[in-house]
Amino acid sequence: MSRDSNISDETLLGYLLLALPDAEQWRIECLENSNPELRQRIQDLRDLLAPMNATLQTPEPSGKLTESTMAFINRSIQESNQSVGSVGSTVPQMTQPIFECNRSTRLAWIDSLVTLAAGVVILSILIPSVWRSRESARRISCASNLRELGHALSLFAYGNEENRLPGIEKSGPLSFAGVYAFRLKDAGLLDSSNWMWCPAVGGMDLGEEIPTLYTYLAGTPRQQRSWIYAAAGNYSYNLGNMVDGEYATPCINGRSHFAVLGDSLVPNSQNVESGAVHGANLANVLYEDGRIQTVQLHQKNSAIMLDNPYLNRDMQQAVGRDLNDACLGPSFQNPFKPVVLE
Repeated sequence: MSRDSNISDETLLGYLLLALPDAEQWRIECLENSNPELRQRIQDLRDLLAPMNATLQTPEPSGKLTESTMAFINRSIQESNQSVGSVGSTVPQMTQPIFECNRSTRLAWIDSLVTLAAGVVILSILIPSVWRSRESARRISCASNLRELGHALSLFAYGNEENRLPGIEKSGPLSFAGVYAFRLKDAGLLDSSNWMWCPAVGGMDLGEEIPTLYTYLAGTPRQQRSWIYAAAGNYSYNLGNMVDGEYATPCINGRSHFAVLGDSLVPNSQNVESGAVHGANLANVLYEDGRIQTVQLHQKNSAIMLDNPYLNRDMQQAVGRDLNDACLGPSFQNPFKPVVLE
């Protein structure tokens, strides 16, 4: 069974309703364009939703809801006071009990409004705090994934004479950044496929184990496309360097400024700021010396950063222009097909 058939109807409904994270929306859109079977499933769901869209009416709330509510409360209080006055003139002995009853009703209204206002204030304080706590936990979990992958990459590099990281080919079926996951799998260094997925993206389900290179190369073109976009996860990998006019895979030299892995930005985004996955323009990046840093990316000054991990010296997401020019690219990217991020 192909990986495309493992996408649930619930996930496709989320795709149609634009309720999935950006990376997942983009992934399903790519699969839809290349997979007629998946495209037909999505069209069937669109047809099922069409009657609902035709009959759904969204009520427009009044722009003066608060004023209308307060006016209603004031009218109620005035009518209650007038009722107390009229009863008191005809039946004096009942004036005091009725007045006490209406005063209690008025106090109950005020208590309800105060309680409602207090609840709104408390929620406005708690909800952002809860969101920040959850985002912080996702960022820590993401850093843990990068640490595990960094350890596996180091073992791979120290296992060959030149201490080179897993290589990407210039052309052919192995010319995409995510091939590093296949090479780690073949070397027995990838213990869990969950390492490949950042928790902040959410909604991702690998559905199958990462294949070996032999399995990948023996697969159909359709299977290979699915593995390129899915099996290597949603982290960006170093796209390599040009050294003396030749394309080369980086060696491990313990450099503190040389990026090896990091969160993937939203593919094909023309805005670095919107591509960050951890909120507030933040992305986790693993450097060659094993350090994991949460980098803040800004659209306005991204082009003048001393070492933007997602841009080479030509301000492109492509192969590094020299030995020390590190640039990260998403799993599907070929080092020689640049994505310009302005």
